[in-house]
Amino acid sequence: MENKFQKRYIFLIIIIVLVGILIWRVSSSYASFNQGYTGKNIVSGDKWGVNIIKVGEVEKTGQAEVVGEISTIGTTLNFYTVLFKPGDKISFDVEVENTSTLKAELYALTLTGLNDIDSEYVTYTILPIDGSILHSSNTLGSIIKSGEKQKFNITVQYDDVGNSNGEYHLSLGSTIIYKQS
Repeated sequence: MENKFQKRYIFLIIIIVLVGILIWRVSSSYASFNQGYTGKNIVSGDKWGVNIIKVGEVEKTGQAEVVGEISTIGTTLNFYTVLFKPGDKISFDVEVENTSTLKAELYALTLTGLNDIDSEYVTYTILPIDGSILHSSNTLGSIIKSGEKQKFNITVQYDDVGNSNGEYHLSLGSTIIYKQS
């Protein structure tokens, strides 16, 4: 009888140890997945986020069209445009606001949607309007504090280089990347 209780006692200890190891592994895996985040923001109540708050009117040159709406989420936008012939162009401004309690540094601007062949005939740019500068190896990017805004211009143009490849149907995207601290 005493041997049964010893076996149950040992079995219970083994189960408790295994559950403890499992909990430790899950929590350390979660921590390594989220490395770089110190948790300070949770304690201090800081809120993180920079968002596109406004997309301006689309200016069109030639027969260029934006099909559908320009969609945004955070600092990423996506749109579909058709450029029919050289000289066609669309251009619009976006306004970004630091909606957080942390300052944000302008870190990078990305463009997606043009392949190598299309980029020979189509120019796609995103540029700060207000003279903001990007982060580089020896320079900080422009800083926007909580509640401050920055404006950018996005332009897509069918270059007039004697190309007769026809029209371009382009699904394009852009992300304005900020680093917050």
